[in-house]
Formats: sequence, structure tokens, C-alpha cells
Amino acid sequence: MTLNELRYVVAVAQTQHFSKAAELCNISQPSLSIAIKKLEDELGITIFQRGKKKIDITPEGEAVAQQAQRVIEEADKLNYLKSKQKNPLKGVIRLGAIFTIGPYLFPSLIPEIRKSHPDMPLHIDEDYTENLRKKLLQAELDIAVLAQPFSDPALETMEIYTEDFIPVFYEGHKFSKQSKVSIDDISPNELLMLGKGNCFRDQVIAACPKCLSPHAQNDDWVVGSSLETIRHMVAMELGITVMPITALAKQTDYPGLDSRPFVEPVPKRRIILAWRASFPRKEAIMVIAKCLQKALQGQVDLLPLNKDK
Repeated sequence: MTLNELRYVVAVAQTQHFSKAAELCNISQPSLSIAIKKLEDELGITIFQRGKKKIDITPEGEAVAQQAQRVIEEADKLNYLKSKQKNPLKGVIRLGAIFTIGPYLFPSLIPEIRKSHPDMPLHIDEDYTENLRKKLLQAELDIAVLAQPFSDPALETMEIYTEDFIPVFYEGHKFSKQSKVSIDDISPNELLMLGKGNCFRDQVIAACPKCLSPHAQNDDWVVGSSLETIRHMVAMELGITVMPITALAKQTDYPGLDSRPFVEPVPKRRIILAWRASFPRKEAIMVIAKCLQKALQGQVDLLPLNKDK
């Protein structure tokens, strides 16, 4: 059993494709296939079920792939320790964020990182919470910006900030005449929301349970794939929506839109950083957290930077 064989297993598990895994590992497909078959014979199990069009990982193979990932990470730690360059603030950080955070965070965070830590470039990724969690566990990402509730025993987290929700509507809507809006005044028949499976949609529904009324049009009429799509719909007077307050930084790009704060208690969400417990560059995590807070200062309520677990 070799470290390279373990890397091949992880690559196939992630890509579900022998050719793509071979390309990722910079070897030929026959060589990769032979190496994995050798490992299977050595372990006495089948790691992958090979079909004509699909590669499936077996339950035993899933356990092997997870353990292989841990072994690779520990080996990478050793390489990091023996490296002549021991600066944890030098080198790429692979940073992910959920779709309702990334567009409003990255444009201000990236210049802040470039200015303060030019030797630590960011490779960014936007995805759903569950996909980001898997990418963290598979070491495809180093750190992710997520919204609570979130929990995984293999991941550590740190609270960064809370942000208010705010109603967004078109000019001339009845809310334009009010100084504040009660969430109870929102009609479920005119509320435009993200599609099912998006955590922000779930948070809006938690704040406004009647918005999930079985008679509400938004359940089977129209939902948006992104906050920006929904913002365009509101500008066309197709309805109103609720957004995180950081999304209002782009409001000036949409003439004809208006907004008001909610009355107390204001619905809000709590944002965290998450990373693998085995991630060795702990100093980089704190740098990301501080730069993130600096980039959003004045827009959100910043929280003390203490590791949650």
C-alpha cells in the first residue's frame, strides 16, 4: 500500500470517473486502474463497482476513501512541517461560501486579503451548504463561510457576524409609505423566495411560517434560482422578497427598488467559518475571519472571534 494508491482512490471517489481521476493525478488511466486493483487485492475488498457508464463506490470503499483522505492529510502535514517555508500565511487558501453570501462578500474580501496578505491568494467556490460540507471533508476546500444552524463533528467552526433580514419591494408598493415593516404584513402570495434546498429560504420561512401556506402561490408558482434573479423579478413588480442586508450593497444597481427595516424582533442569521479539525494553517483561519469582518464592517453586527469547538 502506497500513498499514491490512496491518492488515486480519493481522486476516483471525488470524480466518480477513472479518466478524470487519472488526469487529476497526472498518470495514465491504465496505470491508475492497475494501482487501485492492486490495492483492492491487498485489502481483499472491492472499492469501486465498475459499470460501462458509471463508477459506484461500495460501502467498504467509502470507508477506505475516508481513511485514505485522513492519511493523505496527515502526510501533507508532515510535508508542511518539513518545508523550508513555514509561513502559514503564504500559499493559496481555498475558500467556499453559500450562494447567498459569496456575491456580497468576495468582491470586498478579496481586495482586503490582497492588500494585507498578498502571498495568500484565495481560490473561491460558491455552492450549497451540504456540497460545501462535503468539499471540506474531502479537502477540496480549506475554509467555508456558512450560515447557522450547521454542525459536523469532523469540522470546527467560528462565529463571525449576524446580519438582519430586510424586505425589498418595488417603488410604489404599500410598504413604501411605512417607516418599518412587520413580517406579519407580508402576503405569502406576493413573496418571492429561493427554491427548496436553499438554507436562506428555510430561514425566511422560519421567520415567517405563514409564507409556507399551502395556498401560497410561491410554493408552485414562481421561485428564483438566486437572489439576483429574484431582485430582477421584484424590479419588474412580480412580487416582493426578503434579503440579507449585505445584499443591499448592490441595490443602487437596480433602479425602482425600495426597502425598509423590519420591526423588532428583526429576523436575522448568524454566519460562521467552518474548517477541518486537521487543517494545519490555523493562523490563516484567523486572518480570513478578521479580513472578512473588516470587509463587512458597518453592514453587519460583528461577533467576538472565538472558536466554537
